[in-house]
Amino acid sequence: MEKKKGWITLPDYGDITNPDVRAKYGYLEALVSIIGNVALFFIKISLAILVNSIGLAADAIHSLSDVSTSGIVIFGFKIAKKRPDKRHPFGHGRAEHIATLIIAVFLIIIGFNFIQQSFDRLLHPEQLSNPDFAIIIAIIVFSTAVGKILMARYSSLISKKIESDMLEADAWHHRTDAISSIGVGIGIIGSYLGFPVLDAIFGLFVSVIIIYVGIQLIKTSSNYLIGTRPSTDLILKLKNITKQTTQVSNIHSIYVHDYGHIKIVTFHVEMNGSLSLTKAHEIADHLEEVIMKKTHYFPVIHVEPTGVHENNEQK
Repeated sequence: MEKKKGWITLPDYGDITNPDVRAKYGYLEALVSIIGNVALFFIKISLAILVNSIGLAADAIHSLSDVSTSGIVIFGFKIAKKRPDKRHPFGHGRAEHIATLIIAVFLIIIGFNFIQQSFDRLLHPEQLSNPDFAIIIAIIVFSTAVGKILMARYSSLISKKIESDMLEADAWHHRTDAISSIGVGIGIIGSYLGFPVLDAIFGLFVSVIIIYVGIQLIKTSSNYLIGTRPSTDLILKLKNITKQTTQVSNIHSIYVHDYGHIKIVTFHVEMNGSLSLTKAHEIADHLEEVIMKKTHYFPVIHVEPTGVHENNEQK
């Protein structure tokens, strides 16, 4: 059984809350990324050597770094799918966020390395070798950007399917590679037209993009490891679900505990104080069942009488 997302087909491996199923999707995304990026690296590095372009060389290494990050993605999912144990009762899902941090640090190091090389080329500009091939090479580089956009699209679809921030980060990595390829192509054309300094400038441009992506990945992963507020989308979903139950008047104090494939949401539900404890418990159980089916979050509901906080404030 397969599910189609537009013109791209994704396999249906089963329940996405199952760590083994999530790992299958992660491995699929990594495999597609590895194959695509290895091919792009050899194309770009060959062209970079042919025309002596530091910007294109940086772009080639950027593509190769995506192969390394795909390896980290595989490792992250391999650890994340390990079952809960006595020391880790919520499983090992946060290994996905740790893997993302590793990817981010790796990118920042690469970015600074190419800033140094680009500055050297800026101070000592060199003409392109074999300038007769410059326009053709620029067109090929622009074509590789299209390939990266398609890879980003595929990674993003899988990330949305299994709700994985690590795969979405990898998708953004592909997008930045596409943007940098476009910039490098423009730099090559500029050098061909007699402005060799443009190659170094776009080498700096690519390097800054790499560092920026690394910093953003660190911020995103750190937020999940430290703890962050629930998304607006999740809050709206919870309110829409709970308002279908007439006995519920309000919900508040919503918190999310993200353990990768295990996501726990806790919140308070206000109900009529005249309800029996048994009835209130039945309503809470029903809400938890519905919420889990519709959001894939494990809900924990605290029941309290309507207006109890207002009464406490008045006292």
